[in-house]
Amino acid sequence: MPGQDRTLFMRHDPLPPYQTQASLPDLPFATLDALIRAEAAEHGLDLHDGHGRSTWCKLPDGGEFGAKMGPTGSILYVRAHARDRLHDLREAVTHRLGGHLPGLRPAWSSLDRPGAHPPNFSLARVSSVTRIATDFLRLRLEGGDLDRLSHDLIHFRLVLQPEGTTLPVWPMIGNEGRTVWPKGAATLHRPAYTVRHIDPDAGWLDTDIFIHDGGRACDFAAQAAPGTLVGLSGPGGGGIAQARSMLIGGDETAYPALARHLEAAADDAGGECHLFGARADYPLPRHPGIRVIHTPGGEAALAERLRRDGTDARRIWLATERSRLEPLKSAILGDLGIDKATAHLAAYWSA
Repeated sequence: MPGQDRTLFMRHDPLPPYQTQASLPDLPFATLDALIRAEAAEHGLDLHDGHGRSTWCKLPDGGEFGAKMGPTGSILYVRAHARDRLHDLREAVTHRLGGHLPGLRPAWSSLDRPGAHPPNFSLARVSSVTRIATDFLRLRLEGGDLDRLSHDLIHFRLVLQPEGTTLPVWPMIGNEGRTVWPKGAATLHRPAYTVRHIDPDAGWLDTDIFIHDGGRACDFAAQAAPGTLVGLSGPGGGGIAQARSMLIGGDETAYPALARHLEAAADDAGGECHLFGARADYPLPRHPGIRVIHTPGGEAALAERLRRDGTDARRIWLATERSRLEPLKSAILGDLGIDKATAHLAAYWSA
């Protein structure tokens, strides 16, 4: 829903056309201002200040979130260029701020009818399951409303019913405009995956699942029969890293995302792609200027090399297990002082 900006500062760029907001009359603006500034510092976001009366962060996809002074207290808002992204961003902002302000339950203005599926959620069915490497299965899913997953944000959540479910229960919009997820025995499993290939017009997408012991999604993929119903939530997560000089890498959980980065890289781009997983038979695209280096468990060695030699990479994207990521974070953000806006360092799982 197009929104009207009634703050008192002058703004020179157009507002994203979709907006939702929540009045928080008992929450001082100074409190929200401090939290938004902390989020910007932690994640390297583009922070803006409206002459002390508003604060907002712009996101790489053109969306934004922020707060402004209300008649009393504050007004929290989220803006985006697509309806499903607005909903997804609103959910993320509510979750992040709720972690600092227990009990925060903003009553958002809503575009969505209570009882409907969220706009960032759709249903799909398994079309096929194909082994593409020793430890990877490719899951092809068919369904409608896939265009939202075909843009720069490359991740989504595969939403799976509990084992043995005969009557599926899916997320719905609640009376306060937020997503209400099934709880208790009906709790859904929502692992994050990468869109590997997609054709929204034909109504399908591929996602590649790393098979490992104890993985619920792994067991699902190994046993899924054509026609099995699943949910798709998103998009979410980071976009595609692009620069003339790149340092990218990850373990097996990040291989599909690395493939997307390599496909999107300009022909004259250069750099390195590090594979930290045990195997390197996943089908990665070839790129003329980006060298693929297989170094199992080599996160610490790469961190030491960066401390010693530095890097001329204009964009860094690394994703691996949390404890193995720590040496890289320490070297890149601490020792080299590289800005968080330039370095995407993600813990994709924890041992």
